[in-house]
Formats: sequence, C-alpha cells, structure tokens
Amino acid sequence: MQNLEQIDSFEWNQKLLWIGILFCCLYWFLESALHVFIFKDGDFVSQIFINNPHELWKRVLVGAIIIAFGFYAQQKFNERKQAEEAIRTSEAKYRTIFEDALNPIFLFSEKGPFLDCNQAALDFLECKREHLDGKMLWSLCAYSPMADRCTWYSPSGDFRNLETDFFVNGKTKTLLLNMVPMTSRNQTLVYGIGQDISERKQMELDIRMAHSELNHIFQTASAGMRLIDKNFTVMKVNETFASLSGISVEAAAGKKCYEVFYGAMCQKPACPLTRILNGKKEIDCEIEKQRQDGTKVNCLLTARPFLGPDGELAGIVESFNNITELKWAREELRSERDKLHRILFQRYEGVGIVNKDFIIEFQNDTLQSQIGDSKGKYCYNVLMERERPCKNCLMHSAIQSEEPNRFEFDASSGRSYELTHTPFTEADGENKAVITLRDITQIKSTRAAAIQSEQLAALGALAAGVAHEINNPINGIINYGQILKKKSGQKNIVKPVAERIVMEGDRIARIVEKLLSFARREKQFKSSCNISELLTDTLALTAAQMRKDAIKVKVNIPSNLPPVVAVAQEIQQVFLNLLNNSQYSLQQKFSGSRESKIIEINADSFSKNGSRWIKVSFFDSGTGIPKGIIDKVINPFFSTKPRGEGTGLGLSVSHGIISEHGGRISIKSVEGEYTRVDLELPVEITSQK
Repeated sequence: MQNLEQIDSFEWNQKLLWIGILFCCLYWFLESALHVFIFKDGDFVSQIFINNPHELWKRVLVGAIIIAFGFYAQQKFNERKQAEEAIRTSEAKYRTIFEDALNPIFLFSEKGPFLDCNQAALDFLECKREHLDGKMLWSLCAYSPMADRCTWYSPSGDFRNLETDFFVNGKTKTLLLNMVPMTSRNQTLVYGIGQDISERKQMELDIRMAHSELNHIFQTASAGMRLIDKNFTVMKVNETFASLSGISVEAAAGKKCYEVFYGAMCQKPACPLTRILNGKKEIDCEIEKQRQDGTKVNCLLTARPFLGPDGELAGIVESFNNITELKWAREELRSERDKLHRILFQRYEGVGIVNKDFIIEFQNDTLQSQIGDSKGKYCYNVLMERERPCKNCLMHSAIQSEEPNRFEFDASSGRSYELTHTPFTEADGENKAVITLRDITQIKSTRAAAIQSEQLAALGALAAGVAHEINNPINGIINYGQILKKKSGQKNIVKPVAERIVMEGDRIARIVEKLLSFARREKQFKSSCNISELLTDTLALTAAQMRKDAIKVKVNIPSNLPPVVAVAQEIQQVFLNLLNNSQYSLQQKFSGSRESKIIEINADSFSKNGSRWIKVSFFDSGTGIPKGIIDKVINPFFSTKPRGEGTGLGLSVSHGIISEHGGRISIKSVEGEYTRVDLELPVEITSQK
C-alpha cells in the first residue's frame, strides 16, 4: 500500500514535466505547419525533420524553455502540495489535540464572538455546540463588566488570565482562562485555554468560611482566649480576653504573654507553654491572674498545643474562664453548708427530711434520740404512733400550699412536742418537707402557769363587778326574808316570796359557777365548742363592769356558725383579754357616758386553702395603738398601761393560745381612732392521735 502511494505520488510529481514535453512537441509541429501553410516553405515532413541549423536551434531553444518551465512549475507545485500536506497533517494533529484535550478550549474572534470549542468545553458548559454559535464571550459569563469587553485579551500578544464564573444548570462553575491571541494577515483569533477551578474555588470558599467561623467563634467565645508562639509572644487574643485582662486586642498582640496577664506560673517551670514544649498534651488548673490595673482575678486555665501547617508545635492556645464569682459562691456555699450542718445537727431540736411517700430520709442525732433510729420508716408510725397516714396530713398540706405549718401534740410518753413541716424542692424536682421536732413539755407547763396567772389577774379585775352582782341578789334575799318574817302569818304571800328567794339564789349560783369554771385549771382537752356560747359566757362575766363604765357591747354572730375544736376555757380567756383591753382603751378616751363607747363583736366563716375557718373581730373606737409599737404588743411583759395596771401578758398569752389552736391573731389600729383585733380559727383541727 505504501509503494502504491509512492508510485502515485511519483506519477503526480512528474505530470507537469511531461506536459512541458508535450507542449514542446506541439510547438514543433505547429512551427512546421506554420512554415508549410503560411510561408509555403516546403512540405510538412521536411519541416518536421528540418536540417536548417538556425531554425533547428530556435525550435530546440523554445522547446527547452517550455520543458524548463514545466520542470520549474512542477517543482513549485510539488512544494505547494507538500506544504498543503504538512498543513493537513498539522491540522489533523491540532484537531486531535484540540478535541482530546482534557481542559476546556475556546476559540473566539477578535471582537469576541464564539467560533469553536472542544468537547471538554461543552462538558464544562453542559450544552451542545449549536447553543454557543455566534454568542459573545461575556454573554456566557456570570457577569459582564463593560470595561472587560475592550480589554479581554492583550493585542500585544501576551496572554491574559481571566477567572470567570459561569451559570450552568442552576449552579456556578469557575473557569481560569488563559487568553492567547493568534494574529494572521486577515484577522486575529483568540484561544481561551481553560482550567476548571470550581472545586478549588469551593475549597477556597469553604476555607474562608471555616476561617471566618473559627475567627467568629474565637472572638465571641465566652472564655478569654489567646494564642502564644514558642517565643512567649502573644499572636492573637479575643475580645473576652481583652475585657478579662484589661488590655485591648491591639495592645496585647506582639507582647510577651507574661507582660499581658501575669500569674503565679509565669517565667517558672510550671508555665503552661514550658510544660507543653516539654511534651505535656493538655493543662487544666485554677490560677490567680493580675489585670493591667493590678486587681486580681481567679481563672480556670485550659492550655492546649497549637500546631502549625507543617504539623509541628507552633505554640499554645490558652483559654481563661473567670471563676472569681464562682469561687466566691463556692465559699458562700461552703459557709452555708457549714451553717446547715450546724442547724441540722444542733442539740436542741430534732431535724429530719420526709418525702411525699411519708418516708423519713434523714434524721439528726437529736431526732434519733427522740424517736430512735427511724431512717427509712414511715413518719406516721414513729411520730404519731399510727398504722396509716393521718387524715388531712399536715405534711402534704405544707407541700401543696408551699407554706410551713406547725402543730402541737402529746405523745404516749406523756411529753408534749411541737412538730413543724417546712416544704422544699430537691434538685431533681421532688417535693419534700423538713420536719423539726421540739420538746415543749416545759414550755407548755410554763405557758399554763402564765395563763393561770393571767386568769388570776382577770379574776381580780372581775372581783368588784362580781361582788356587785352578788350583793344585789343577797340584798333581795335579805329583804324578802324580812318580808317573809313579818308576814309569816299571811299564808297567801309565802309562796311568791319563796319563789323569788329561789330565783335570786339560782342567779347567785350561776355567777359563782361561771367564776369557778373560768378559774379552774384542771387537765383540759379540746372539744367541739360553739363560739356564740363561749362569747355569751364571757360577756356575762364582764356585764357588770361594762354597765358601770357605760360601755355598750354590740354582738353580730350568725346562728349557723360551725363549731370549732378548742379548749373552751382558753378561748374564753382570749375573749376576756380582748374585752378588757377594749374597755380600758374606751375609758382612757371617754371619761363619761358617750354614744361612741361601743365594743363591736362580729363573726363569720370563710374558706382558705380548701378548709373552713371562723373569723371573730373585736372593734373599739378607743385610744388606738401607736404605729411604732403595734408589732411589740404581743411580746411578753410589754404593756401600754401604766405600771401597776397591766401585766403585759394578755396579748402574749392570747397569741400563744390562738397559735396552739392552729389559728392566727392580727391587729390593725390607728392611734387616737380605733383598734381592731381579728381572730382566725380553723373549723377542724386534724387529729394527730
């Protein structure tokens, strides 16, 4: 095949030479014909085979010239054919390189229209070749600045790099184009040899974003952070560190670390940088640092190695958390813990913790000595000596109302105790109660003695009125006895006189009975009491004194008031104390009889925390109580009366009695205008036995 191509090439290369020889022969015959037919010079054969030297030379010269021209033309033609073949070969190689190139290649005219591209360019743009025909370079780009339309390639022949973004099917791709102009006689073509740098751009963007995020995290971190190189030079700090140390971010950079935030470890073997340079991987410790103004701050220091791009140790990263307040709070907590420990283990009150399931979780030594080792046992077993939880459990009531409560009970041992429930919430959210158990046997005995003393004082105050009440019926008895004596002969009058004697005698008996009942201090128990009846009996004792002082008593008590569970004599003692105080106050303000010398007593029931209560109010328009001492009047031995006229125990004893009954007493007063005392008593007091 190769030999045939060579023969064909040889034949084609000699074609013009044979054409020259042919033209030479044709010229010879034409010259001979011209001599024969034009010049009539002999016959045709003689002219062909001419023997005239001059004519022969001329024909040979012309034939040689024609053959030489053919030979020359053949050479030029052969050179052109070789050049064309070389161009075709070069173009084939170019097209192969152009098409098979992995990088996108574009061909543009001088003005910018698209002329050609390879397959890699089509793959990059994800389109077909016909979609690019006639389009301008900048119409393909994601942006087209007007200035670049004139300077998008360099006319001087130097290539220019263009980093251009393209919108391709909803996403952005980036191409780095090397623009290479190629100038010919007629026009200038520009090759754009591209490199897809989309991934690199995305990586650069990701790196910038990561750097921005890291810098943002570094700058906004709640901990103070600084970066230190191996020469102890501060490379970078964040704003938190600047605020913590008292030095600005700009001033800190470039300084030695021990100049910026000095601490006890600085320039010593314990220095974090020194320890990390010696192989330590991480450091966590508490340290005291000094600010620029000389003040001290306690910090939690964390130090970690900082590696350079080559993976080698370049320095350390330090973070500082200000724990000054935390340390102070820790000291306070330790102090409070010690206080709590002393409170829990004090020797005077039993203290324990009971959960909502009635189980005792904790008890101090005092409580253990009172009720024995009861941890893990039910409170109603060891405290109330019951087999089941108490009805209307006061511990649950304290947890639900979130308010402490207190009550007293007598144990089977004969001793009296005061039990207090104080609700609280554990860290895990469980509601529990702290119980305190106090032995009040001696206190109750003392209080009973105080009440007895107050009753004796009240009896003394009642003596005059009682004597008056007794004298009147006695005088009547005497008078009727005299009449009966004188008229003994008249039988018709004996019966009515005798009836009056009996009636007045009964009156004396009732008065004496009330006095004896009030004065009696035997063992008393709580029972169902009617407030109206207790108040009526008390008013009977004070009626004579009230009439003597011209004081009116207005009572407004509903008939349907529910009874209360109480010690009748103690509630009557409270009523008597309050009536005596009102009577004294009115007498101090009004010397004679006045319409406003009135004591108003009102009662009603109400609900609180799901329970029924009774409220009894005593109101008088007497001298009132000065604002500065109204909180002191319930203190023992505090009295507004002159020396010798009061013991100072009335309101104190009354407050104790009401508290013991689970109620409360409140006083409202305006000096010179009025005083109102409110008593609140629960309708039902939970039985704890």
